[in-house]
Amino acid sequence: MKRAIILASFLLALAPASMAADQMSQADGGKVCINPHFGYNARSLNQHEIYVRNAIGKPRPALRLTTSCLNLDPAIGIGLSSSFTCIGLGDPVVATTVDGHVESCVVTHIAPYAPAKGDLHG
Repeated sequence: MKRAIILASFLLALAPASMAADQMSQADGGKVCINPHFGYNARSLNQHEIYVRNAIGKPRPALRLTTSCLNLDPAIGIGLSSSFTCIGLGDPVVATTVDGHVESCVVTHIAPYAPAKGDLHG
């Protein structure tokens, strides 16, 4: 009985942190969660922005992530990471070019993806 009470109180303590992370991502990303711990597709749109969408599971709308990166144009690989379940503000981004140059930066803005003039691959 004591184990059940301890387990229940532990799970209740974790719930607010998890809910806060999901609510933050939903508010910033139009209720779309991109979980970088599972499959996703990411590509550069211009020097500072990334197109990203889930590659596994139920199809969901894509997101436009604005980053603090200086030049994403030549990136052939873009890696995302998150402290919680969904991509959020301040989460790390790593872009790699064909010649091995690596640029690390963070997510500064999240919006639903809509094609825009000037997008490289949009």
